[in-house]
Amino acid sequence: MVEIKPFKAYMYNTEITGDISSVIAPPWDVIDEQQEKKLFSSSRWNVIRLISQKIQPSDADRSFKEWIEKSVLVQNPLDAFYYLKHNFSYNGKNFERKGIFALLKIEDFKSGNIIPHEHVFEKYHTNRYKLIEKCHANFSPVFMLYSDAGKKIEKIIEKSPVLQEGSMNGESLRFGIIDSHQDIKSIIDILTPCNLLIADGHHRYQAAYRFFMDHPDENNRYVLVFLVDLHSQGLVILPTHRYIPYNLSFADNLLSFEQYFSVAKVNGIKEMFEQMDRNKEKHAFGIYEKGSFYVLTLKDEKSILPTGDAEKHSKKWLSLDNVILKNIILDRIFNLGEKEILYSAYPEYLLNEYSKRNEGVIVFVNPVSKETFLQITMNNEKMPHKSTYFYPKVPTGFVIHRF
Repeated sequence: MVEIKPFKAYMYNTEITGDISSVIAPPWDVIDEQQEKKLFSSSRWNVIRLISQKIQPSDADRSFKEWIEKSVLVQNPLDAFYYLKHNFSYNGKNFERKGIFALLKIEDFKSGNIIPHEHVFEKYHTNRYKLIEKCHANFSPVFMLYSDAGKKIEKIIEKSPVLQEGSMNGESLRFGIIDSHQDIKSIIDILTPCNLLIADGHHRYQAAYRFFMDHPDENNRYVLVFLVDLHSQGLVILPTHRYIPYNLSFADNLLSFEQYFSVAKVNGIKEMFEQMDRNKEKHAFGIYEKGSFYVLTLKDEKSILPTGDAEKHSKKWLSLDNVILKNIILDRIFNLGEKEILYSAYPEYLLNEYSKRNEGVIVFVNPVSKETFLQITMNNEKMPHKSTYFYPKVPTGFVIHRF
């Protein structure tokens, strides 16, 4: 069982800011330098000025308080849930994702009520901890999944009036408030018996948990979440590709790769992804180096025999592409150790980064299926770092939780 509750959110006063589209932003950890510049220039009140890594937490706190004083941000006088409909396209198909913003009582993962699905980087949740510590606010929600086979919450969303309409990255957004006592009670009754899965925002949750443990006041006990039905057709999982930006070479290690993989050179990125998709059950990866693309297909699953603490994991976990990628390519062949690499769901971003440095290797992976994601997560196993990219990201700026 979990504890979900409505809250008095701070929201942008669009009579001052104008179009809501000018003040919202993606989560801080997926914004590249070029997009960040655009967000800073889009409005002097864009939420990027509160969440950017370039902004000191003390400066974010100063801006936050000033915006409240000047009524740029106004608080809803009533406790409520808040919904967001996000319409987007992917691979030529149209989707709509419906979800609600709420507060969740923070718990240790050991309770089993809140289930993470991947490991986190210590430095990232430390970064978010400092922001919470200074501002006493959650600006970006933790994206979580619940199960509601009857789609009762989505039906409540459908009948609720639209308060604001906007867009982000060309995608349509419709936002509203759910404040009827009956609807609030229904949502709480549906969600209370659920286990919640963290889809995105592990670092934000860990930061909020750590802040509560350090400051065990009841006001610090809740974290802002965005809740989506895991049965939703609007739940899309993309892969996260890797760029290893060091002086190492695929070609120079070809013999090592051929011990584990069949290697085929292909004509461009389109053919690479097509072949990867056709061979996804056989564990296929893409490689880019010095203008050439290749497809690697695992020869024998016996080559992914457990090593070290991998013996603690299920066969399903051991056969994850990202586990194979780390064990064979990053560790055995490239001996990468703890060196940092670049992650992105967007191939064009990594190819652009490669063109700037002209060294290293990009490794492309297939997406994790929703079924595999649920199977691994419900078995209480954590995937490697950056195994999933839930698309699109939940916008920051529609609601803020201050405590």
